[in-house]
Amino acid sequence: MEEVKREQSDYIDLKRSEAQNHFRAQTHKVEKVKRAQISVNQVTDFFESRIFSWIYHYFKSRFGPKQKFQNYLNTPDDNGVYRMSTINSNTNSEISIALAGDWATDTVQSDAIGELIYLHDPDYTFHLGDTYFVGMHDEMNVNFIFDNSSWYRGSSGTFALLGNHEMYSRGISYFRDLLPTMGIYSKEENKYKGQKASFMCLENDHWRIIGLDTGYNSVGIPLIEYIFPPKCGFQNDIMEWLEKTLDLKNDKRGIVFMTHHQYSSAFEKEFVKAGEQIASIIGKERTVLWFWGHEHRLAVYGKFSSPNGVSAYGRCIGHGGMPIELKCEVIKEKAKLNSLVLYDDRKNTELKDVEVGYNGFVILKINNDILRAEYFDIRDELLFSEEWKADASTGSITGLKFELASKEMTVYNNDIIKAVK
Repeated sequence: MEEVKREQSDYIDLKRSEAQNHFRAQTHKVEKVKRAQISVNQVTDFFESRIFSWIYHYFKSRFGPKQKFQNYLNTPDDNGVYRMSTINSNTNSEISIALAGDWATDTVQSDAIGELIYLHDPDYTFHLGDTYFVGMHDEMNVNFIFDNSSWYRGSSGTFALLGNHEMYSRGISYFRDLLPTMGIYSKEENKYKGQKASFMCLENDHWRIIGLDTGYNSVGIPLIEYIFPPKCGFQNDIMEWLEKTLDLKNDKRGIVFMTHHQYSSAFEKEFVKAGEQIASIIGKERTVLWFWGHEHRLAVYGKFSSPNGVSAYGRCIGHGGMPIELKCEVIKEKAKLNSLVLYDDRKNTELKDVEVGYNGFVILKINNDILRAEYFDIRDELLFSEEWKADASTGSITGLKFELASKEMTVYNNDIIKAVK
């Protein structure tokens, strides 16, 4: 049977609702059956199979236990901390890391982003979470695992963070099926050795690139979660790893955090719990870079701190594969409070009468103490770049450059751009 790829229009007006996401997942699944229909009399069977399948999978996912959270306690030879390396034997070589958020949609657009990342030939690749619609086995296969899937595995390693959509199926396929195919690449064994947990760290003598899990606690108890919404904080295992394995309080290398959920936003609600947990270890004053997804847009923030949280320069890069619906407007009060710098509101096309923007990805280039971030769209056009310098003796990071290559993006506050140069 012909493989049915999804259309970006399938994702228009997608809410963060388990019921809706399970329904759309089952709708797409039975499209394959629909193509094989040869009798009009089978349409009713088709419709009923979609409804009953949705009901079954929804209630199964909502009321079953979550997949057991994984840590590094049972992997004595792997503590989740990896020295940055490249296929070049020269240890002083530049390291490149590709980041894509909310990418796994199995669409022509996500395939295109995957191909562009491949052409940039990064040493490492990171997916910042959300395998749509509900992170079930079939969705893991077509996006990441099958030989013809378009996720590019970096030559030195590849990792996937956990988002809320994977937890709509209780995280089962994420931990069971996806993580064993990811991780650090072993040249000797000619394979990826498996990602042992949903958090990890790449490091050199000057920088630490730390991926953390805000997804596991993003889904609450049915009905009760509407009264007490999940705060998307870290598991205790992660906090212990940050404190003891990474010795985050005393280590003074520059820090780049990656999570699925946003720490600040000028468009939607923030999830500040993770920032507060980080601040409990390194304090409020130490400044970090922080990349996240969840919101389906490209947006850049100046220095921001929640009342009890860490100080961070945030970058929302949740524009990897989902349609960027431009109907969501800036909340002016939050834009000022959260130091919105710029965002990409360029119109690409229309889907179901909704204006849609451009998908994209980020390439980090790390050369000793200098980190350069380059932001590309689906045409492989460089939109802007920035450079940062880490001081491993103090823990400080300093913005050196912030260069706009595209004149079409909306600059919300030019003074902040000047401040980080």
